[in-house]
Amino acid sequence: MRRAFSLMQTRLLLSTLFLFGAVAFSQTIIPEWFEELPKSPAGTQFAVGYSGKYVDRSLAREAAASLAISNMAKQRETRLVFELEEFADGRFRLMNPSFELSYDETTILNVLDNYTVIDSSITNDGYFVLIAFPKIETRIRFSSNDKEWGERPIWTKKLPAAKHYNFGVGIVSNYSSWVRAWKDADEYARFDLGKNIKIEARSIHTTKRDNQYIIESKIIHQSFDEKIANSEIVSRWYDTKNDVYYSLCRQLR
Repeated sequence: MRRAFSLMQTRLLLSTLFLFGAVAFSQTIIPEWFEELPKSPAGTQFAVGYSGKYVDRSLAREAAASLAISNMAKQRETRLVFELEEFADGRFRLMNPSFELSYDETTILNVLDNYTVIDSSITNDGYFVLIAFPKIETRIRFSSNDKEWGERPIWTKKLPAAKHYNFGVGIVSNYSSWVRAWKDADEYARFDLGKNIKIEARSIHTTKRDNQYIIESKIIHQSFDEKIANSEIVSRWYDTKNDVYYSLCRQLR
């Protein structure tokens, strides 16, 4: 009898873990300002921070605020170093990309000294905060509510055409953690923006004969090393069917 009860408990536990895993790795409900960043007052910038599932709300809020501060620092000024080496000869293709993102610690300190949380949201998926820099003394009221992801936006297929802005899109998929997925999607969006602004490219073509065949080889080297200021992640979208994350980065020219 004891063995039967133990087996039943084991099955129940495994079923519970399976259901929790299915929920933990999906993100369905978000605040509107996480999907679309609101327009900030003149002289002020907004940034979003978030944490995953939480046991302690205060720790979740702290983690979300910490990430928002880091995102604000990246937004203020970020150094992006990108290199891509590609080799192709008709038979196979090799690519070796390299990404490096960094920002000055003094920027973090400046944000820490002069930011405020202006809105927050708690869902089954995690904790979200919206911060402003510099600090806003008057309270801003948002009419937005928590919502499900909307229809696929046009910018996921084609960059917006705006005369006064540069754009970049970051895309990642199949992550076990949506927190990490958004972090990488945001960073790749900044790299894509940087490449759209300025990139150096060199290519080398070679031809050689192998028995009776002619093999053409091509080596392409692309690089980018610049500081990007005032780059905002203004939109996000999650493809729930295909588990793909999209981030849109915008910079005033």
